[in-house]
Order: sequence, then C-alpha cells, then structure tokens
Amino acid sequence: MSLFASYPVWDSVALASNSDKNGAITIAISQINGGFEVHASYLAPLSQCQAYALLTDFSESEQSEGIRASKITRLSENRIRVEQQIEDKILFFSTQFESVIDYTQLPSYGMDLKQVKGYFKEYRGSWRLTPKSNGTLFSYTAFILPDQAIPLFVIEYFMNARIEKRFEKMLQKATSKAGFIPEQCK
Repeated sequence: MSLFASYPVWDSVALASNSDKNGAITIAISQINGGFEVHASYLAPLSQCQAYALLTDFSESEQSEGIRASKITRLSENRIRVEQQIEDKILFFSTQFESVIDYTQLPSYGMDLKQVKGYFKEYRGSWRLTPKSNGTLFSYTAFILPDQAIPLFVIEYFMNARIEKRFEKMLQKATSKAGFIPEQCK
C-alpha cells in the first residue's frame, strides 16, 4: 500500500504552493464548519508521469504505521476502493476502526478521494500534480469532520505533527524514486 494512498488525514495529505524549491513542505490546517480544512504540498524531483505512478501505486506492499490490514478493490477503470483495519492512539486514547475510502483517479493529474466508512463523520479530499521546471508539485486538500468527543484543538495539534512526519516520509520516498522510470512513463 502506498504511503500516498493510505490511512485518512494524518497519513495522507498535500496543497498547491507557489514554492519551486525541491523538498519545501507547506502545511496549513484550519478549523471550519466544525471540522478541519487541510492544505499541504511539497515539490519532488519527479516528472509528472513518475509522480502519478507513485501516487496511484496501490499495489505497493509497504504498510503505514497503524494499518493492520488492507484490501484493495478496483471498482472500475479509474475507481479504486481501499478498505483498511486501523489501530491508532491519541494521547491516552486507543482506538480501532475500519476505513473505507474510494479513490477516483484522474490520469496524470491526481485523484479525488471520499470516505465511505471510517473514523470521521466526513472525509473527502483531492491530490493534484502540477509540473514545475524542477519537478512535480504534489498538492493535497481535504475536509475532515471528526466524529468523537476529543476537543478540536487536541485533534488539530496531533494532525499537525503527524501530517508533517508523513509528508517528510512521502518526500523521501519520492526523492528516492527520481531515477526510477515506471513502464507507463517510457
């Protein structure tokens, strides 16, 4: 399972930025309508084709932290459903839940995602890939409406920390793939 397509919110996010500096990660989280709007991005030294191949690699065996099991089902040529069993801990609270997210792939440009079942009342977002002179900008926006009794400021604190760590891992992975040319990009 790709780092890019895994585990809602805390582990898979990104936003359009004007930064053309490779490795620059930007993250903005704001409270809106009882939930959170997330914007984050980074620039990786990949072509748009390489970036899209990495973003949509649902077959990758790498598991993200907290994911206990994953099942990937292709619903149509450009729609994929990812079902995951997740275990998470926030402060002293431990929780287990099932996450079902549908992804609609937009060839070369990114993908949209929407939670069908999971931890949040609502979770929807999008990834976009924008070619730049020195790589591709990975951009993500999302709206997350929590469904629990934990105060929003506590959730926001943990989201900021986890998103930053996840983006650092995604950038490292993307940078390590700079020399790899997938079949569809040859």
